[in-house]
Amino acid sequence: MLKQPHSINSQLNRLEKISDRISHLISMNDYEKINHLDRIRKKIINDIQEKNYLFNSNEKETVLKLVSKNQQIVSELKRENSKSLNKILHSKKCSQAYLANY
Repeated sequence: MLKQPHSINSQLNRLEKISDRISHLISMNDYEKINHLDRIRKKIINDIQEKNYLFNSNEKETVLKLVSKNQQIVSELKRENSKSLNKILHSKKCSQAYLANY
């Protein structure tokens, strides 16, 4: 396994910043930017996995925090998507009812 602390630390820091930004964008309903950041996040994660980094204890703690943060983000995103979908479905039902009576 490779050990490259500077590289992995910078990637973990970048992941943390991206996660924070995604969390903020979810609250702003800015899904276009979320998708872009998520692609970057996935690319960084794949890079880390491909290089088989050996994490020290501080890096392990950071990774665990990121995993927890990302689980929170996914939950928030699902909740917001569900709300949005419910609004769309409600509007659709209202439109269909209006058209049926028209």
